[in-house]
This record gives sequence, structure tokens and C-alpha cells, in this order.
Amino acid sequence: HSNAMYNYAIMLHNGDGVNVDKKEAARYYKMASDLGNTNAMNNLGNMLYKGDGIESNKEEAARYLKMSADGGNATAMYTYGVFLYEGLECQMNKTEAAKYFKKSAELGDPNSMYTYGVMLGNGEGIETDKKEAARYYKMAADLGHSDAMYNYAIMLHNGDGVDVDKKEAAHYYKMASDLGNTNAMNNYGNMLYKGDGIEANKKEAAQYLKMSADGGNATAMCAYGIVLYEG
Repeated sequence: HSNAMYNYAIMLHNGDGVNVDKKEAARYYKMASDLGNTNAMNNLGNMLYKGDGIESNKEEAARYLKMSADGGNATAMYTYGVFLYEGLECQMNKTEAAKYFKKSAELGDPNSMYTYGVMLGNGEGIETDKKEAARYYKMAADLGHSDAMYNYAIMLHNGDGVDVDKKEAAHYYKMASDLGNTNAMNNYGNMLYKGDGIEANKKEAAQYLKMSADGGNATAMCAYGIVLYEG
């Protein structure tokens, strides 16, 4: 029973109710994979790629991830898409990568939505389509992806592929900021400081610029320095 094999493998892998035994987990993932379990293929592929408790075999990892992806596993589609995008253990093919990201995005994977949005925005492997890029960024953003929130906010801020909407841009910058995105903190801080499409609030602006600066953002360091200098 492939699902039982898969579930037992997860327990062995994580030490859930049994002692951790990654080698045995890999053996049960493989048994389940051989019976067509796409989740098991995905997990085994990741173990093989990372050498997680078993000997690393990146070529074999790519083979299992591709099988899982072609069997409809959204997570594997994303990972195998990254392999194709970066030319890891296979020939680089951004057009093919985009197909896997798009399929995975349609199945609800936020990382794929974001990456496909980047490819649409830059015209990598596919035709540039800023409007469609914004749509995919928004989908990923609304599922909690901070980089997608930031990219979507930039598009709203500048009217790139969408109508300018600074209030909505600020909303997405703030959401990304709250998830630790230092670029978003910097942009939101500047909007608050200047009253750029939103009500000015210099005290709050200083807080966001300081958070961004403390997070290592060089632009925010300069801006925060100016805020301190101006009092």
C-alpha cells in the first residue's frame, strides 16, 4: 500500500513515533515511488539531492523530481522548474522551467506564482507581460509570499503593468515589512516620511527606516541618517 509506505517513511524521516532512520525512510519512499506515489518521489528526490541521510545522487534526484512533477505534484514542479531554470543536473531551459512554474502556480504553489511572475516581468524564457506578472505577484502575495508582496507593491507604486495605486502599494509594502522584508521597510518608510500617496507620519517612518537599516539595507541606512540629522 503506497500511502502506508509514504506515511511510514515520513515518520522515520522526522522521528515521529519512531526513532529517526533516514536510510530506512528513503527505502520506503523508494518503494512508494515505484508504486507511483508522487509525494514519495518528491521527498526521495529531495533526500537524494541534499544527501539527507543517504548518499547524494543529484542526477537520480532530478529523475525522481521530474517523475513527481510530471505526475502532478506542485511542490516537485517548482523544484524541478528551479533545476531547469538554473541548469542543475539538467540542461538549462528557461522556457521549459516556465511551463513547470505555471502548472505549479495553477495548483496553488506561492513560490511558483512568484517565480513565474519574475519570468513574465523580465521576459525570461517567455514573452514579457507586466500585467500578467502583476497578477501572479498578487496571487503569491495574498498567500503570504513576502518577495511577491514587495514586487507587487513596486508595480502599484510605479504604475508598471497596473494602474498607479500608492495606497495599495503602501498596504503591500507594510505586509512585506511585517514579514521581515528590509526593501519593503525602506520603501514604506520613505512613503510615510514624504506622505507619498498616504498620510505622512515621520515618527513611524523613522521606525521602519531604522528596522530596514538594522536589517542591513544600505539605502535605508542613508535615509535614516538623514532623518536623524534633520531631527
